[in-house]
Amino acid sequence: MTINIRLFAPSDVNFIESLIPRFSEFDLPAWRQKNEIDHANFHALKKAMETPEPGSVIYIAEDQAGKPAGFIHLQIQTDYFNGEKVAYISDIAVNASFEGQGIGRILLGKAEEFSREQGCSLLTLYVFSKNSRARKFYEKLDFHEEVTKYVKPLFQKEH
Repeated sequence: MTINIRLFAPSDVNFIESLIPRFSEFDLPAWRQKNEIDHANFHALKKAMETPEPGSVIYIAEDQAGKPAGFIHLQIQTDYFNGEKVAYISDIAVNASFEGQGIGRILLGKAEEFSREQGCSLLTLYVFSKNSRARKFYEKLDFHEEVTKYVKPLFQKEH
């Protein structure tokens, strides 16, 4: 199968929005609700598609027939510790029908290419600690754990 990577176009909005539930398809922490994660991701991606920040880019992976298979949203940021320019993977998702076909790996390869072209010293991302499938995938591609965020819920949320 041939996969092409191209820049986001306005016609991709519905496809990207259709993948938002993929960001919460794992055992969430007790203090996080699927609907709040999906809602936050929807609004962040909507903003990124409508008014992209300088240095940000969204790439679409599609098969040889032009069917979208996945996407990656990248941002240029400044490293907190050394002030160097780094690339941040804000979002990456693959359509379930394309899982296991190397789409994520191809998108991350494009992210590395973009990051090097921009002169970035690191390629970074966040992943929930309980999203073991994603963590294993990133570790296979030489990503390393750096900082761990701890959370103490102070109020009990009603479901």
